[in-house]
Amino acid sequence: MARTKRSRQSYSAGEWGRNRVRVFPDPKTGLFQIEWREGGRRLTRSLKHSDWVRAKLQADQFAAGYAGPEIEDGEQAEPEPLTLERLFDIYGEEVTPTKSERSQRYDRVATMMFLGFLGRDRKPETLSQLWQ
Repeated sequence: MARTKRSRQSYSAGEWGRNRVRVFPDPKTGLFQIEWREGGRRLTRSLKHSDWVRAKLQADQFAAGYAGPEIEDGEQAEPEPLTLERLFDIYGEEVTPTKSERSQRYDRVATMMFLGFLGRDRKPETLSQLWQ
């Protein structure tokens, strides 16, 4: 009979790229760990207990607090129009730091090339692919 791997309990809360956190038991100690990303680095801390319901509640609270007090009741400002430069800036801030150094260099070079070729102020919705 084949040996099967034990499934591990895990719970995730929050939104990808913003305030995503994960709670899981440490396989050695059984104590729950909380994991999140900050500045492109994955950080993990022990919750120092083994209560599943409490760990899920702490993950929800951490995700809510990590999102920050960005919600305001006042009048919202008009967002700046999306351009290729802004789109590549967002990618460079959120995705590129999670890559290896070589891939980060490639991203920077490719960004400069595409922005030089297509134009920094071009609107992304004006791009199309022509098939002939």
